[in-house]
This record gives sequence, C-alpha cells and structure tokens, in this order.
Amino acid sequence: MNEIISDERLEALVLAQNRQVNNPVLLEAQKQAAKANDWKFVYQLSKVAGLETSVLIDAEGRIQIDWGSPGLVPLKPFFGAKAPFSVWVHTHPSMSAYWSITDRRSLAHSTGILESAMVLGEEGFKIAKNTLHISTPTDFRLGDNTQLAHWTDEEVISWE
Repeated sequence: MNEIISDERLEALVLAQNRQVNNPVLLEAQKQAAKANDWKFVYQLSKVAGLETSVLIDAEGRIQIDWGSPGLVPLKPFFGAKAPFSVWVHTHPSMSAYWSITDRRSLAHSTGILESAMVLGEEGFKIAKNTLHISTPTDFRLGDNTQLAHWTDEEVISWE
C-alpha cells in the first residue's frame, strides 16, 4: 500500500537521514506526530536517522523531544515540566520493541512520576502502564520485588 506523505514529513525524513535531528522542522514534525499518536512516524524518523529518540509528554500535554545515540536515549524531564508525566516513548531503531536493562532502570527510577511508557521497535510497539497511576488488572509485571512490580508487561502490538 502506498502512503501519501506531506512535504513537511518528507523534509523531516530527509533531515533525519542526514542526522540533522535538532533541526526545528524535524522536531516540529515529530511533535505533531506525537500529538496525533502517530508513533509509527516517530519510529520511522528514528530508523532513518539510525538513532534512538525520546518523546516525553508532561501532565499539561507539553512535549519534549530528545535524540540519543544508536543504542541509548535518556529519560530526561525538561525544565518546567509538570509531573506526573503522562507518557515516555522511546525507540529502538532497527531492533525489536522490548524493555532493555537501561529502560527498566529508567522505569524503576520514575515509578513515582510517570504514568505509562512505550518502546517502539521494528515490528511494533510495547506499552508498560504504571499501576500506581493507572488501574490496570494484569498478572504480567516487569519485575517482582522492586519498583518494576508496579509496571505492566504488555505484549508487542504490531504496526499492522
């Protein structure tokens, strides 16, 4: 199926390919995709750039975009951000959607201030919900006797 892509998105993809990840056009396209819950486009930007990216949305809906290395992007609250953060989304470009050791550490440290998290990967995305903030019945948790026991361990949801 051929997808029609806007000029702004095409420009953002070209900028990502050239790793101009701090370019305002790319950052605005990424923010607009996040507002629209178009996580597949956020993942595509990351994959084209070959770098991990992070989207943090605070309690007032403000969005912070960060870019990292091919294997790491931190969960980094922005100046003036209001907790609890509604969601932290980050990518694993050209890899599966899974909770790495670094991701689990970030989730454990942010249990008191983060409601949910997503990791975007090649085949789709994975969600974790913080049961301290969101009532979610499930037997599947990211950990046992740690802060990770408050985080759900959901199945990967396919892009299709």
